[in-house]
Amino acid sequence: MRFTILSMDYRSFCIKLFIAFCLVAEATQNENGTAEIRPSPRILGGLIAATGQFPYQVSVRINKQHVCGGALLSPTFVLTAAHCVDNVDEKFLGVQAGTVSRTDGGVYRAVSNAIIHPKYGFDNDIALLQLVTPFDYSDVIKGIAVATADVPAGASVIISGWGRTYEGSPLSNKLLYTRSLTTLKSDDCATAEGTINPSELCLLSPQSKGFCDGDDGGPVVYRNILIGIASYNANTCGTTTKGGFTKASYYKAWIQAIIAAYSLDD
Repeated sequence: MRFTILSMDYRSFCIKLFIAFCLVAEATQNENGTAEIRPSPRILGGLIAATGQFPYQVSVRINKQHVCGGALLSPTFVLTAAHCVDNVDEKFLGVQAGTVSRTDGGVYRAVSNAIIHPKYGFDNDIALLQLVTPFDYSDVIKGIAVATADVPAGASVIISGWGRTYEGSPLSNKLLYTRSLTTLKSDDCATAEGTINPSELCLLSPQSKGFCDGDDGGPVVYRNILIGIASYNANTCGTTTKGGFTKASYYKAWIQAIIAAYSLDD
């Protein structure tokens, strides 16, 4: 009897082990459907986004290759970082939306106008892209509203993108996100001379969190409102940083004026 019980326990253990193996293999499938036993890719400690989870997230592309993130504001306008499209001919620019894959699926739209902030330099790293053909809104493609006021300090925000998962790594094939960044008071991002930049969104990126190359221009969201876009990373990806984001509410009037002016030309 004792031998029978031990045999049944051993078979049960083997069955559970096999099921666990299958679940891990399924969770780490490649885009082509083949399974790998490997750690899931992470955006500096982030998670893989589900289809339609961030319908405003777009991929800004040059020659149809991902270079930066962006946020869809309306069927015909995308907000991104100016440095992503500066000195690039519009005929090479495009936007991909409606997919969590960097390399597959979604809907592509060419760009007719790249409108960079007139005072872009180190500051004012913001641009609007007007599309040749509007996107059709769906469950996986929707615009997001721009914030009109600052967010309280200590609030948890969401960033997302297809950027590198660590310094020097390849770009992520899946859209990744993290909720680990929190807002700070502008005073906490003051320069060594004590200067406060009112156009900068001050966020704290903990160790091994935050954004990396390829996430530039991507959205920063608080309670389904766009509060900023990724601008620069002063340190190596994964190190603790403050700042590095353009504050969307600071440019709300400029955004509205540009969209109104260019929409009149349609």
